[in-house]
Amino acid sequence: MDYFMNPFFYRSTTNFGDHMNRWIWEEVAPEIVADRDDGIRLVGIGSLLSRNLDLVQGEKVVFGTGSGYSTPPTAEQASRWKIYCVRGPLTAKLLGLAPDKAVTDAAWLVNQVPRFANLATQRRGTVFVPHWTSSSYGDWGTVCKRCDIEYVDPFLDCERVFSHIANAELAIVESLHGAIMADYYRTPWIAVSSPARVLTFKWLDWCQSLGLEYRPYVLPPSDVLDGLMQGFRPGQIDARLRPVEMTPESFDVIRTMPPPKTANLAYRTRTQLKSIARRLRTQSLEGLMQVRGQLVPSWNARHGDSLVEYFNNLQRQRPMLSSATVRNERIAQLNERLDAMRREYSLVQA
Repeated sequence: MDYFMNPFFYRSTTNFGDHMNRWIWEEVAPEIVADRDDGIRLVGIGSLLSRNLDLVQGEKVVFGTGSGYSTPPTAEQASRWKIYCVRGPLTAKLLGLAPDKAVTDAAWLVNQVPRFANLATQRRGTVFVPHWTSSSYGDWGTVCKRCDIEYVDPFLDCERVFSHIANAELAIVESLHGAIMADYYRTPWIAVSSPARVLTFKWLDWCQSLGLEYRPYVLPPSDVLDGLMQGFRPGQIDARLRPVEMTPESFDVIRTMPPPKTANLAYRTRTQLKSIARRLRTQSLEGLMQVRGQLVPSWNARHGDSLVEYFNNLQRQRPMLSSATVRNERIAQLNERLDAMRREYSLVQA
């Protein structure tokens, strides 16, 4: 039989991190992937490891992914999967894996994609890459114009996102893969976080894979509507530069109800209803976003002045960057694991 892997990833969003799965595996291992709905499932870039993964049909091959957005798999589940590497040591510990399974995020396989491996750089200015939810519900393009910062929409294609990041002197990142690619391209980065939107666990997991400390700053809402959507009244919004408070609970993954053993009718119905509810919420918010500039305009103007000061202060803080030695070691390890996966799964047996 022929071995083919169908990459598994979140198709409900099209941010550049998830989108990498659509092309990178065909670039770095074309002989083991195919566009089909059966057979082996390659679980790659993203926070994809959860106990729900067994509801996805097919043998699981795990490469450079992490836990975070759902209760993690049990060690017994993980023992049934072929795991070449995971994003970081926290995921490895949760799954009961040996420490050497923790390498780093698989996005660094761009080193094997000629058009992305080494980009020409001009190193000008600062870019801001928000989390995809902040991009969807905030007004960060307007804010960045006022702050003389280049806004990088995480829904842009990878080529443009990578180029913007690689050519910057500094990257302010709420998107985890914004930080991952900034570190790859040697662009110093500063992490920010909307606590209601960004999961600390996945950041800690990746940072620890590189021997870095995760020390983000609180990202204020972009305007009053953005604040309301995060549960803040205008009087509760603080635009001062403040570090995110790290508590033991913030290191945890999101806990969810146990899934059924199979994707039965009740489970599929519940999933469809949640999807419909999300669509309806998005449609109602889109209507509000069309008139967001008319909502409390005087407050928004004052808040905009505060955000200019916030970003000016933020750019004076000490940025992060992994050592060149660690970076090169992790890339070499990813390449070694990729070679092993290609040897094993590109075989054709009678």
